[in-house]
Amino acid sequence: MTNNHFTNTVSAICYSIIQHNVPQLDPAVDFPHNKVVNFVLEQHSRMPDFLRFPIVCLTLIFDLAGMIQGGSLFHRQPPIQRWRQIESWKNSPIGTCCDLIRFYESLVVFDWHSSCKPYVQISNLQSYHQSAGATQV
Repeated sequence: MTNNHFTNTVSAICYSIIQHNVPQLDPAVDFPHNKVVNFVLEQHSRMPDFLRFPIVCLTLIFDLAGMIQGGSLFHRQPPIQRWRQIESWKNSPIGTCCDLIRFYESLVVFDWHSSCKPYVQISNLQSYHQSAGATQV
């Protein structure tokens, strides 16, 4: 059960960071969000035990903090409430909270821009061709 909560929370964090930091994609054309989530989970699994366990604990605490800030677990909150919680931890005076968010933001943004950028370029190119085709008479 803890592993499911951890995975669901990581997924919700990643989705929130993607939604806030990258341009909107057409979900009918491409949806690389799960690839980013898998990358983050893979990086976590490669960590040494002395780092992996604290990340799991802090992530689960972050999920539970949603009960206080938003009335439900973080991974069950709507996107706007999720982002508020991420922002509050990101700007927290407690360094550990800031570091956890920075950890996830770094991995998400790194993977998105290194491997998902073609999705954005293809999506933008398809949108351009569709709008160009629509304007031609």
